[in-house]
Amino acid sequence: MKVLFLISTMFLSGVFAPVHDVPLAVFHIMESNGMLEIDITFDLEDFSKSLDVEIAEVNVERMQKYLTENTSFQFNAKVANLKISEVKIVRDHIEVKGNFVEIIKNINNIKIENTCLNNIRRHSNVMQIELNDETKDFRMHSRRTIINLTY
Repeated sequence: MKVLFLISTMFLSGVFAPVHDVPLAVFHIMESNGMLEIDITFDLEDFSKSLDVEIAEVNVERMQKYLTENTSFQFNAKVANLKISEVKIVRDHIEVKGNFVEIIKNINNIKIENTCLNNIRRHSNVMQIELNDETKDFRMHSRRTIINLTY
């Protein structure tokens, strides 16, 4: 009976849970002071494994290159260039801050292409978009790499 109790307790406390149940990255786009900003959170292990890089090699330049190759953002049918300003490692995550260089007003439609970390099995990119007093969330993955939004 004690063994059954011990095993049950271990399962409920997460001892046997996988290190990472759902591999995902979160992209949060919002408007602030007339600028479009983006905050991104990647799992450090997934990012490192996907790019085959050491943690010390994760920096602004590498992130800028990776995001330029794996994402595309269009607002009102005009390509917006993403500029990464900060990359920092916080515990098991990479936190990225950036903005879109162009000032874009009165956004009516958005097209996003995203293939980040799609080589990781079951990986998802969650897009959170706060614009025009609305919040919209979308899940992107290897079979859904493009989303189109209309406001």
